[in-house]
Amino acid sequence: MQKHSRNGREEQRLLTIPEIEAIYARSELIPPTDPVYARMEFPFKRRFYPLGFPVDISTNTEEVLEAAAQSWATFTEAFQTPPIRIQIGVMEGLSSECPPAPTCRVQQHLFSYVADQENFGMNDMARGFSCIWLTEAAVRHRSYLRHFFLDCAVFCQIATRCATGVHAACVIRDGIGVLLCGDSGAGKSTLSYACAKAGWTYVTDDLSFVIHDRDDRLVSGNCHQLRFRPSAGSIFPEIEGREITQRAEVGKPSIELGATALQNIDRSQTTEIKYVVFLNRRDGNNAAIRPYSKEIARHFIGQGRFSPLDLMPRHYEAIDRLLQADVLELRYRDLDWAIEQLEALVETARP
Repeated sequence: MQKHSRNGREEQRLLTIPEIEAIYARSELIPPTDPVYARMEFPFKRRFYPLGFPVDISTNTEEVLEAAAQSWATFTEAFQTPPIRIQIGVMEGLSSECPPAPTCRVQQHLFSYVADQENFGMNDMARGFSCIWLTEAAVRHRSYLRHFFLDCAVFCQIATRCATGVHAACVIRDGIGVLLCGDSGAGKSTLSYACAKAGWTYVTDDLSFVIHDRDDRLVSGNCHQLRFRPSAGSIFPEIEGREITQRAEVGKPSIELGATALQNIDRSQTTEIKYVVFLNRRDGNNAAIRPYSKEIARHFIGQGRFSPLDLMPRHYEAIDRLLQADVLELRYRDLDWAIEQLEALVETARP
């Protein structure tokens, strides 16, 4: 690691006139000064393909690339888009503790996320460039680093420039993609995993991305991980007793299955969507699968967008294109019954 101490700003301060005069008197070269690290070197570089999109990371510490590999090394290239560029500078810092969760703010094309005076990042959504400054302590807390800074930089840029994010799981049966939408707690993770165990192909458990600049309804997702609430152990005996961790070391407790744990189920990084299904366990006593309002679906999917104004039409187009699929509501309590309804739904779409 090329270390830069917290006192580096003092060490790289601007020279005074007497200091410059003394250097000239000794016929020495005046050393370059860079008090804000504008010319800092980032010698460690690697390209990753999260969700299939090229992302180039440059940093001054290999530990950052190791964390990025933990998140994205299993993804393969799927889209030829201009690479997203991320620079990450790491310094010693004042504290050895894990920093707090960042606060996010957006204005025009700039997305900032600030944990404290030493750990912060800025995404330029217009240029596809992100700059992050972290302490060694933040990098040592790998889950924190991955979730709050690496994911924030990468998925903010992808969801701005390349795709439209949808709060939805996704599964495939016989080549037919089904999006499972709903609020937190609607059962997206449990139903998508239950479908995968029943022979479906798993795409993602919580966040799907509708790809821009296409005529179809192709989505991409993270098929290499799946997160549950701890209570899921009572539904799936195979995850009972697995380690419960705090997401990003400051978030809600969860059980996370990685690529190794998911190796025995079929997975795919992408699929084309035929059905958009909204999950409803609130009214599970009136179990049914039925048509659902596309206007409500459009509002749910479209809320909270923060892209620059000139990019917003691409998101609206992607949402409208997605909702050309059949939109349904699935009211259920029993997982097996829900899977049977989805099986019957897919059966009607087979040629």
